[in-house]
Amino acid sequence: MAARPPNFALIPRLGEYLGLESGIIESALAERASGARGVASARLGEVLLHRGDIDRRRLDEAVRAQRVDRLRACALFASLSDGDLAVLAEHFEEVSVPTGEVFITQDSADDYLYVLASGSAQVYRSGPGDEDVELGRVAPGEPVGEMGYFTDGVRSASVRAVDHCQLLRVRYVDLNRCIDRMPGLAKGFWGVVTQRLRQVNVRYQEDHQGRKAAERSLRHLQEFLDLSDAKALGAGIEGLIERMVHTASSLLSADRASLFLLDSATGELWSKVAEGEGVREIRVPAGAGIVGWVAQHQELVNIDDAYRDPRFNQAVDRRTGYRTHTILCAPIWSLSNEVLGVVQVINKKRGRFNVEDERLFKAFAHQAAVAVENFYLYNRMVASHEKMTMLLDIATALGETLDLPSLIHRIVTRMPEMLQCERSSFFVLDRETRELWSMEAHGAGAKEIRFPMSTGLAGHAASTGEIVNIPDAYQDPRFNPAVDRRTGFRTGSVLCVPVCNRDGEIVGVTQVMNHQGGTFDDQDVELLRALSAQIGVAVENATLHASVVEMRDNLKNVQESISNAIVSLSPERKVVTANIAAARLLPGAGGAAPVGRHIAELLGPENPYLLQLVERVYDTGTSVVQLDVAMNGHRDGERVVNANVLPLAARGIVRGHGQGQEQEPGVVLVLEDITRERRVKSTLARYMAKDIVDRVLEDPTLQVLGGISGTATVLFSDIREFTAISETLNASQTMDLLNEYFTVMVDEVFRHQGVLDKFMGDALMAVFGVPFQKDDDAVRAVRTGLGMLKVLEGFNETRVAAGSTPMAIGIGVNSGEVISGNMGSSKRMDYTVIGDGVNLASRLENLTKYYGARLLVSGSTLAAVGDAFLARPIDHVLVRGKSQPIQVFEILAERGGHLTAEQARFCEGLEHYRARKFHEALVRFRDAAHGDGPSRVYAERCRRFLETPPPADWDGVWRGAAS
Repeated sequence: MAARPPNFALIPRLGEYLGLESGIIESALAERASGARGVASARLGEVLLHRGDIDRRRLDEAVRAQRVDRLRACALFASLSDGDLAVLAEHFEEVSVPTGEVFITQDSADDYLYVLASGSAQVYRSGPGDEDVELGRVAPGEPVGEMGYFTDGVRSASVRAVDHCQLLRVRYVDLNRCIDRMPGLAKGFWGVVTQRLRQVNVRYQEDHQGRKAAERSLRHLQEFLDLSDAKALGAGIEGLIERMVHTASSLLSADRASLFLLDSATGELWSKVAEGEGVREIRVPAGAGIVGWVAQHQELVNIDDAYRDPRFNQAVDRRTGYRTHTILCAPIWSLSNEVLGVVQVINKKRGRFNVEDERLFKAFAHQAAVAVENFYLYNRMVASHEKMTMLLDIATALGETLDLPSLIHRIVTRMPEMLQCERSSFFVLDRETRELWSMEAHGAGAKEIRFPMSTGLAGHAASTGEIVNIPDAYQDPRFNPAVDRRTGFRTGSVLCVPVCNRDGEIVGVTQVMNHQGGTFDDQDVELLRALSAQIGVAVENATLHASVVEMRDNLKNVQESISNAIVSLSPERKVVTANIAAARLLPGAGGAAPVGRHIAELLGPENPYLLQLVERVYDTGTSVVQLDVAMNGHRDGERVVNANVLPLAARGIVRGHGQGQEQEPGVVLVLEDITRERRVKSTLARYMAKDIVDRVLEDPTLQVLGGISGTATVLFSDIREFTAISETLNASQTMDLLNEYFTVMVDEVFRHQGVLDKFMGDALMAVFGVPFQKDDDAVRAVRTGLGMLKVLEGFNETRVAAGSTPMAIGIGVNSGEVISGNMGSSKRMDYTVIGDGVNLASRLENLTKYYGARLLVSGSTLAAVGDAFLARPIDHVLVRGKSQPIQVFEILAERGGHLTAEQARFCEGLEHYRARKFHEALVRFRDAAHGDGPSRVYAERCRRFLETPPPADWDGVWRGAAS
């Protein structure tokens, strides 16, 4: 075994393991310090590698050697052999932790054991309403988190970096495997754990003695202090605070005392009484002075000499002529563990404040908190009375007016006053568009805010019926910050309450933001629920009114239309008005004006379905839209129409004139005459180039249901991480983005004479070789994929210039047997392709995510394109839905292109990988992993195979890809 260093501090620096001359090391350190060539934050090894002084293999060997020595110097691993240490070191990784960062958090869980390599760390526990209690310090070479091995990673204490720390860490699951294989490791582990348990036992005994002393102090304090008697409560808040201050100074034999309360609205500390001074109220900014620091850090401080403490503000002493020496200052907490204020005593009459004074002072602070809580309870009772008065005023207004907009304005503008917040809004739910829109938004400065009900906090309340109450909107993933960015407003706390109608259906959401006290409490929730209940009925009337207005406008637009057949019907189902198009289209009209005739007579017995649509609207009063309805009995043969049947508003058809006029409900029938040729051409022109459309229309066999089998090449593309991009957009913005993106992509498909099969969300499917096959179908498909990647670069340049996130796509191409043709019904059909060749193209597109590639093709496609493109092999993989593995290749460029250094390195690694030389393959894949997605995938595989080799009959096929 190699000689063991006597302690961790004697382990050499990395430069010594590299065996380089001191001049080279000093030059690299100077370059890093100057920040030259962007290496200011890099480690020494990375700087040397960047400069070319060493290669990657030499750096890796030096790092492993240093890591082994560091582990050897740790008590946990002191009994291991060099061989065991080398194996163990492979499971460790290095992490850096900046000064002050907590890398283990009390009561949370993680998976790591740490060994401190450099720096120092503090182990501590936190308790509600109390300062952190330090449990110990960790020095280099000591383990951290070993007890978590026995508690499923749940931490009993927190660990904070006192200065910049370098750590080695290993997962518990990997450590457990090593313990099974290395008996010496288990022995060392139990020894360290036993020592830590002894230290905990000693600390427990010390704490037990401290608690007894505190109990004695509390009994002593109770003899002097009772702030809850009738005299104290009767004196009011000023008298109560004055008595508390006087008691504090007497109890602790101090010269002066002050009680500062926290103003939650401004964050300032204010004092109504400062004993010994004439000022009746003073205010301290947050974080300023000793009291500001205590309120901010929530810790007790005991200062022997105020003038030597940088936090102390000497200006007050200079103004008053008073000289402050000793200070004892502590926060006071509410029953819900929130800081209410700070109590402070100054200048102990004899000596300094000791530990016993601190214990008494903490108990006093607790008693003071009870008194302050009573004061705040009294204020809340007064506020509740005021809120009830406002509610009564609103309830009265609800019964006095039918003008809903003015009523909502009156309620929303009073919400900030009632709930002590900055802004309030009321959103109405539009069920047809499934959007929320602002009937009133106090302080928003906009006439209307509209967004999908599936987004944002108000959307969550409308979708689920749940009340949403969060203290910080930016910490909640449901919050949409787009409105804040647009308006410049900063949202903090938010309370949203659904508004329901008489039937319990959600018709809107009330929302208030930024409570002056920081968060909305249960009383605020109940108040907003009461307001929401009162306006629910009024909103229902407003929604009905809006529907009537919308229906009236729709009917007006229908009457103005002259290209479609428009017929208005009376309750007796007779025609009241009809345009010329209706006279020409209705089978029973014969081209003559049909006014006064029954709709059943005009439609004829050949069209019972259309008559049923009309009757359904009469029965339900709900609009009906039906596309591609066959109309029989016309003198020119069968017609196909789009039928739209709408109920007229309650005022209905007007009959007669003057005082004798009669108003009854009716129905409007709108029929759009469409021809098969126009419909087919309009549809196909959106999916394939114009010359292909013309050939399809010329061939009647392609316009009927059915399909044919043939060879084609299918292309699938998909936007990467589109969900994350769309979460920052509203529905309209998302649709605009997709339309812009698909426009440039479809143009590329058509440029290479492809057929656009369909859109699937943010995905696109195109086919080459249907309905007419060509010799270069596969070449055009692959060239389309390269073209799509090229136009995406220009598309992203425009997005980046506009401040938007660039997009990435993945493309899969496969050539094989497909069935192409029209599918659906004789009235409605789509031209598409199906079959195993389509499924495999989709699988290849999914594999681009797994391999980090952009354009993958199957072996059949590569064979079809020959040497027309620069390609490299990616994998031999078994995809879902296939019983036999397939060859996967990546297309890199047109013929004549060259592999990058990373791509060439990958190809070398792939040869070693297939020869089961996983170590040699790992070296090459790691070299290329930084700039090459497939190399990263194979590097991980090699590491797994080095740990658990594949079986002897392994055929090289990968069966773990997510496809």
